[in-house]
Amino acid sequence: MTEPDSLEDQPGLTGYLRKVKLFSRNARLYLLHIFGMDVIHGTWEVLFNLYLLEVGFSIGFIGVRLAVMGVTGALVAVPAGWVADRFDRKWGFIIGDGGGAAMALLLISTGNSAVILLGSAAAAAFGALHHVTESPFMAENSEPAERIHLFSVSSGFRTLAAMIGALVAGFVPGWMADAWNLSAVGAFRSAAYIGVAWWFLSLIPAVLMRPYVSREVAEALAEVPQRRGLLGGVRSPGLIARFVTIGALLGLGGGLVLPLANVFFSEEVHAAEHQIGLTFAAGSLFLAIGAFLAPLVVERFGKTQAIWMSRFSAVPFILLIGFAPDLATPATVVSLAGAAFVLRTALFNMSGPIYEAYTMERLHPTERATFTGIDAMFWSGSAALGGYVGARMMNGGDFRTPFIVMAVLYLLSTWLFLRWFGSRSEPTDVVPSEPVIDHPAIRA
Repeated sequence: MTEPDSLEDQPGLTGYLRKVKLFSRNARLYLLHIFGMDVIHGTWEVLFNLYLLEVGFSIGFIGVRLAVMGVTGALVAVPAGWVADRFDRKWGFIIGDGGGAAMALLLISTGNSAVILLGSAAAAAFGALHHVTESPFMAENSEPAERIHLFSVSSGFRTLAAMIGALVAGFVPGWMADAWNLSAVGAFRSAAYIGVAWWFLSLIPAVLMRPYVSREVAEALAEVPQRRGLLGGVRSPGLIARFVTIGALLGLGGGLVLPLANVFFSEEVHAAEHQIGLTFAAGSLFLAIGAFLAPLVVERFGKTQAIWMSRFSAVPFILLIGFAPDLATPATVVSLAGAAFVLRTALFNMSGPIYEAYTMERLHPTERATFTGIDAMFWSGSAALGGYVGARMMNGGDFRTPFIVMAVLYLLSTWLFLRWFGSRSEPTDVVPSEPVIDHPAIRA
């Protein structure tokens, strides 16, 4: 992959760019893959709930759909992690993303409630397969000294793609409706088709990735005998339990609001589609900037401090979003709520790539994907509960309580992280090494 002296520890922007230039071929192809993949995610985040409202479904039905997706993701996550630990990671991307794109085409083309719920469940299953392969793949295709840079750059690329998708969802439907005399439903569908086509194209770089196992991973696999069963790869259950608790609290809090953010802006803030699209796009832009800056923040503060500082600082803006309609005039409420949404997104999610890299470094290579599956199971289950409860509240006209509970749960999760990991020393980077090309893990 790289020569040992090519990852010399250099501070600041020079060291940052040096490590980025040394990304492996697989890492570069993966960045292309996720950029294409997340265009549709950005489009979907803005568009699909609005599509459901347009075809006549209630906010309550949206909550049921979110619950179905969360429960499905929770049930599939651990088996998907077990599969991901035993097979080539790239097929997790291809099957997960290809299946997800196919389900997106189905969902945007129907108004049948049963089909929407079943299709959403299938999409959640495919999404779980992708999710549990993602972080372990990046950990295995980077050396510890450059790992935070790969996680950060991938997060930045992902959010830039989401920004493009949000702009597509915010402006293209209206333009199509005017230019081609389409109904709102027809315009939503046409915009989604554009995003899904890009999603399918993103599979090409994934197919081109080659099997790779670093010496770090190969030696870890060789020194620890494989155990049978879904949890056979687990080596540090106590550590995993702490990470899972932190994630479950975030999933429950975020589930109350984040999947319904476009509903909140539409129904309570009374924002237009293009305003919602711009808000989500701005959030993605600032999140991308934060992700790209994450390695420099880590260099200044260390991983653990960067994580808890980022998360604590976002909590006031969660409350500001929810209470913006009470604090602003009708003429300024969209601006206030939108600005708070952008700042919350950027501040909190700056910790995302740092936290992912931190968990991968703390865990044994044999348990990384299994942990990701366990974490996704609890996160999806708690997010499903949060989405259902949040939708019920908003459907009844209560748009404030979900934000209050979300803020409390985010505070609790961040406090637990600070208590459990804030005083611990950072994982030490190991000397990079050449790939092991004949390890059983990469054989066809």
